[in-house]
Amino acid sequence: MNKKTKEENLSFFERVEKMHPYKMIFILSLLGSTLIFLFLLFSFFMSLGNEGNKDIEMPAVFVLSTILIGASSFMIHPIHNLFKSEEIPSLLTALRFTFFLGLGFALCQILGWKALSDSQVLFSSDVSSSFLYVLTGLHALHFLAAHTYLGFLILQTQNISKDPVKYLIAETNPFWHLKYELITKGWHFLGILWAVLIVSFWVFL
Repeated sequence: MNKKTKEENLSFFERVEKMHPYKMIFILSLLGSTLIFLFLLFSFFMSLGNEGNKDIEMPAVFVLSTILIGASSFMIHPIHNLFKSEEIPSLLTALRFTFFLGLGFALCQILGWKALSDSQVLFSSDVSSSFLYVLTGLHALHFLAAHTYLGFLILQTQNISKDPVKYLIAETNPFWHLKYELITKGWHFLGILWAVLIVSFWVFL
């Protein structure tokens, strides 16, 4: 019986017991963040019902930010396989492109908030506007954490790429594989979350 078959025969609780603590913390964090955003979105929809129809024009720059985070999600997707196959130049290129696309996304967010402010859509304008800033701001905090870690991972990858022995040690270390797996899943989560938020704003505001 091969390793994959053995893992498939494990019960749910046995898989949880064998899971790396960092992966468990990561999954619990995603679940917690999802619940927080769902609660805030539900409150946002309730505020719309209480206040009636709002006429808030979403800045066009948010379209660009959505494209950028989607592109960055596409770029980061293969990094774990690139690491396993020792395609170092392609791995570093994918990581760097993702990082710079992330910078573009962050800049678009700042420009979007400025455009909202210039349109007199302020945090204290009404409840719906407050939720708009809270939801996008909370997403920005999550994105900042992931983007900072991505930058740190790029530096680590550059360091081991200069020494074949270091890279071999890292490639055989399960913890290094976990790094690439978690940053990929976390980045996809942020992209999907942003898409849900921006569609909600465009449809209901």
